[in-house]
Amino acid sequence: MFKNTIILVCLLVFSGCASKSALSVFDGDKLYEKGLEYSMVGDIINSLETKAIINATYLNSTDSVKYNNEFHNFLVGIYITEDNKEPKDMFLNNKKYVLTLNDKEIDKVEELSTTNYLWEHIPIKNPYAKYYIVSFKKEKNKNSLNLKYENINLGKVILSFQGE
Repeated sequence: MFKNTIILVCLLVFSGCASKSALSVFDGDKLYEKGLEYSMVGDIINSLETKAIINATYLNSTDSVKYNNEFHNFLVGIYITEDNKEPKDMFLNNKKYVLTLNDKEIDKVEELSTTNYLWEHIPIKNPYAKYYIVSFKKEKNKNSLNLKYENINLGKVILSFQGE
């Protein structure tokens, strides 16, 4: 009995000395790790029902070599529960919903394809969402970034990021 207790105590002591961090399970995928750090999710809820979900990753902070330019760049996933039936009017193209950054409209948008290198590194992936890279012109002396997704009738969600 005493021998089993000593073995148990030794196992607990040595397992506590392991140098694994929570992010070590991602096998060194630095883009995924940074993306997870700079990602947020928000919902538009009306009458206790989720109407839309947005997840956004601030790309300027995840890959500064590629995305440190004159724009604030975001990887955005959009899912709307009761979306339009026509594909051309769905997701980010749904006119009932508006995405802005500090109340400014999108300057550039690119639909993310499954062949894009970012696809495998999306930190919070919703299988029902469509993903885009959206860009907004940088404003001078503006470090507080409020990404707002809004439906005038149903509500809004604001995701706040620290700009670079």
